[in-house]
Amino acid sequence: MSESSFDHLAVAAADDAPEQLADLRAQCPVQHSDAHEGFWALFDYESVGMAARETATFSSASGVTIPAHAFPMALPPIEADAPLHMQVRGPLLPRLSPKVMEDLEDDLRAMVRGLIDEFIESGSADLAKDLTIPFPGMSIGKLMNVPDDDIVMLRDITAHLMQNSDDMGFIMQAMGFFQKLYEDRLANPGEDLPSAILALEIDGTQVTNEEYLAIIAMVMMAGLDTTANAAGSMFRMIGANPEVREALIADPAKIPQAVEEFLRVATPLHASGRTTTEAVEVGGCPVPAGDRVLLNWLAANHDPAEFDSPETLDIERFPNRHYAFGTGPHRCLGIHLARLQLKLLAEEVLARLPDFEVDEAQVERYVGVTRGLASLPVSFTPGSTSA
Repeated sequence: MSESSFDHLAVAAADDAPEQLADLRAQCPVQHSDAHEGFWALFDYESVGMAARETATFSSASGVTIPAHAFPMALPPIEADAPLHMQVRGPLLPRLSPKVMEDLEDDLRAMVRGLIDEFIESGSADLAKDLTIPFPGMSIGKLMNVPDDDIVMLRDITAHLMQNSDDMGFIMQAMGFFQKLYEDRLANPGEDLPSAILALEIDGTQVTNEEYLAIIAMVMMAGLDTTANAAGSMFRMIGANPEVREALIADPAKIPQAVEEFLRVATPLHASGRTTTEAVEVGGCPVPAGDRVLLNWLAANHDPAEFDSPETLDIERFPNRHYAFGTGPHRCLGIHLARLQLKLLAEEVLARLPDFEVDEAQVERYVGVTRGLASLPVSFTPGSTSA
């Protein structure tokens, strides 16, 4: 065990984050940090996976962010243990199934094309601000079956919250929207995701207003910045690797497998927190009960004990048992949606902006719970709109 002042947020914002984490893992795969009021950091694939799966010992109920998020309530199912976790998660899985995604694909592709139409004739764009940030909010709006004007509003709110996660004014604006949605679905239940959340039962009782707000906020927010930042990183990697670009343009069928490798390398949700319910030994280090533990997904995804040449971007990598979506019972609820979004973004950008070049000098990252790209300026040969 090693004592340090390791700050996962600062490291994750650096371009060389995997290299820094590799150095820390080599020093000791389990370290105690005095940052953010103290926590234990796990850096190796085996320990991270174990902690994610052993939910009775490594609890999510006390929060999964270090430091704690600004929302005034716990956000189930992410911040919940059994049995509450599956009472909330289980009934929502059919609403985010591969079949539902298949039915949504045409609509989501049209959204991507429409966003590209807004800048394709200019020959330049900010792929983060103009495409990868707004698209996930629009997708979630479609899943929620809300009017187009509300989809635009959700896009703008979430784009702001991605870089200003503690802005209570915007948080309350989002919660106000969810409250209106709650009242509408009480009066007009349907077959959409908000109605499914309203129909949830916790310990045999229909969710309360407060529980509804917590759950729908989690469902929405959990899938926004992670997907946006995964997409931004994906395009940055494509721009920096001409052989990858050429392979995907020549054979778009390679894109889904390539997406898995982009996710492994970038790991937008770089870490999650847990709290020990009892004293436990991890990697030979004793961790007391009640201590916070950081599962560093990014470090695990670059662990040479699991991945050969982990710093190499290999779009043919197989198997690729990465933890970009987490692992265990809390594995990402929206995994099928995220994969579809990234596939569509890659397909449309490579088809319509095949020669895009990233202006690396102007790329901007930000510090946060996810590895964020605030700006990804590109230039390309102007094209025509899809209309």
